[in-house]
Amino acid sequence: MRIFTTLLNKLKNADFILVTLSTVACSAMSFIFSVYSKSKVPTNPMGIYSTCLIVQTYMNYAQFGVLNAYNRDYPQALGRKDFDAARKMKNSAMTFMLMVYALIFTVFEAWVLLRYHGVIGVDQEKTYYAFGYALCPIMILLKSFDDMSNATVRMNGKYNKSAIIGFVRTVLALGIGILILNIAGYYGLYAMTMSSAILGIVLFHKDSMKGARLEFDFSYMKLMVLGGLPLLINSLIWTIVQNVDKHVILTFMDTDALGVYTVPTMGFTTMVLVPQTISQVFYIKISHLYGAHQDEKELLDKAGYFTSITALISGAACLFVFYVMPIFVRFFMPAYTDGTVATQILVIGVAIYATTMIYGNIFSVLKLNKSLIANSVALCIFNIIFSSALVVFVEKSINMVAIGTGLSYALYSLLLIVKLSRRFKYSFGKLLIKSWGPAMGLIIPGLLVYLLVM
Repeated sequence: MRIFTTLLNKLKNADFILVTLSTVACSAMSFIFSVYSKSKVPTNPMGIYSTCLIVQTYMNYAQFGVLNAYNRDYPQALGRKDFDAARKMKNSAMTFMLMVYALIFTVFEAWVLLRYHGVIGVDQEKTYYAFGYALCPIMILLKSFDDMSNATVRMNGKYNKSAIIGFVRTVLALGIGILILNIAGYYGLYAMTMSSAILGIVLFHKDSMKGARLEFDFSYMKLMVLGGLPLLINSLIWTIVQNVDKHVILTFMDTDALGVYTVPTMGFTTMVLVPQTISQVFYIKISHLYGAHQDEKELLDKAGYFTSITALISGAACLFVFYVMPIFVRFFMPAYTDGTVATQILVIGVAIYATTMIYGNIFSVLKLNKSLIANSVALCIFNIIFSSALVVFVEKSINMVAIGTGLSYALYSLLLIVKLSRRFKYSFGKLLIKSWGPAMGLIIPGLLVYLLVM
């Protein structure tokens, strides 16, 4: 009994374990929905759906960095025990986002009505576009508040509760999504995301937004914008980076190719979600640590330890996707088999990048905004050059796009290690071993087995 109690206490302390398990389960359910949707929706409507999601992603930046500033500064305020400042940040961020997204909704819906007036219900493809675009401002409003609520629960230290709620709401959203997808086809593609966000806002409310009030302190909002704008710019560049491959496909290929490329995108999301979630938990922890002690060496040492854990899980996630995706594609979505090889190529490069996510977070914690932006610009340039060049000069296929994107992420990971080593006079070898080492120790043998057996 004592052993059981001790084990239970250790599990409670290692809160990232439950968060990770929940994330794996939620990722699996999102994966199932994505696979199932591809058995119901052809490649062309799927390409339209992907295009609308790109628009939605860019629309997220209308909050001008306020949410970025909140996610960075709120845990540091808690670490300093400055609860008044933390409360003001929450109220101001909530108020600002409500104002901005209300304006976005009004303007964008008016544009959709004007742009697609007279063709809705007549031209199927344009009707699909109109529906997807019309949902963009609604979905981004819901998702932004869902993200803020979930992050607040975690920043308040309730990681396990966040994990449990995340699991429950995803189970419910999966059921809702599949039901509507069966009834409405293309129109049901948006159902799981929307229902998940709504459920998240409701279920997280008690521990995140309860007691929050509208606070129209425009001077304070301005400070949050100025403080978060560099992070916003960095995030925007990241979004461009993450969509360069899709822009290349739309430029040199067609919507059908983009529809097929949703398979590599699905593999990317599945592979990166677990290490990304763990790194977010550790990001909060190192933010608390730095807010309390202001010690850069302690920050780097702790980040190195957390990175080793993240890297090990990144390697395992990479092999899982590498082996499992071809099976799922072949049996459950045969219309998308052209995306299998691209998926396997992409996840290897992304796995290398995922090992250094926490290293990237260090630049944010220390507010090294110029370095943050420079790092992201470098990745953007890498991706544009490699993806476009391979498509233009080698072969016009999504496999070339995947090679260029994977290579770009790997080079970015190496760039982070080099810059951290030089800036903080920290051992390059130590940083490399703690990040790439655990992942490569799994990936290389796994790939060799695949090549010999398959």
